Amino acid sequence: MTRYDGKVVLITGAARGIGLGTARRLTELGARVFIADLDRAGAEAAAAGLAGGTVLGFGCDVSKDSDVQALREAVLAAASGGIDMLINNAAKPPITGSIALVGIDQWRDALDVNVLGYVRMINAFLPEMLARGSGHIINTSSGLALLPDPPIRFMGPYIASKGAQLSMSHAFAHALAGTGVAVSVFCPGITATSDEPGGDLPPIPGAPGPADFAIGVPHRRTIRVSAEHAAGVLIDGLARGDYLICSQDGYLPDLINFARANFDPRSIVRAAEAEAV
Repeated sequence: MTRYDGKVVLITGAARGIGLGTARRLTELGARVFIADLDRAGAEAAAAGLAGGTVLGFGCDVSKDSDVQALREAVLAAASGGIDMLINNAAKPPITGSIALVGIDQWRDALDVNVLGYVRMINAFLPEMLARGSGHIINTSSGLALLPDPPIRFMGPYIASKGAQLSMSHAFAHALAGTGVAVSVFCPGITATSDEPGGDLPPIPGAPGPADFAIGVPHRRTIRVSAEHAAGVLIDGLARGDYLICSQDGYLPDLINFARANFDPRSIVRAAEAEAV
């Protein structure tokens, strides 16, 4: 028996990457997992590849109220009740380029998926958790929201949405204190998925090359880990009952040094330069 035996978990953006790695780990631990993704066929294929009848895949665009409502109805019917854990993992990948040249529609799209999409999902599934007096909501932010390395200059809408995810998790943690519903926030570091900055992403004018993403960044924060490793860090953190979980190696001392520098983002560049000497 594990703490996940029989638990019902819904993960958005889980047809691939960290979401799929998390689904795999939780399934191995005995959970019943529902995978939701914008790519319906990908979600169904991912579910079919994990532990036979215990995993189901659904299509869902979290930027659409109607899709989220349809997902809610399908999941509650399939689960014969509420879910025990909601992992908000869906994300609008960063469109890389000069922050001064990003169009307002690109800002709107990032916020609608990465922020309002999370709120839509929480609003859809929180009532049953509150009525039952138990549940867990995990919002996936980013290590870059904790430690704003220089590459964020190329992905303004994305990093703004990731910072919002972190802050709104703080707000929900306060709001749900004492209700039996827990909140955690996951901040993955650089992970080897197709959605990472500098990968196969649609550029805008002034788009950087891969080498530009390493400029001014401490070397240990440029090392990519596998999606399975990041998922394992998340599961281990949840087992400990952690609120903030980060898969970026050595993030805590770096975060303390960042705070000592009055959260000046330029201090990161100075630290990286000193480290390289």
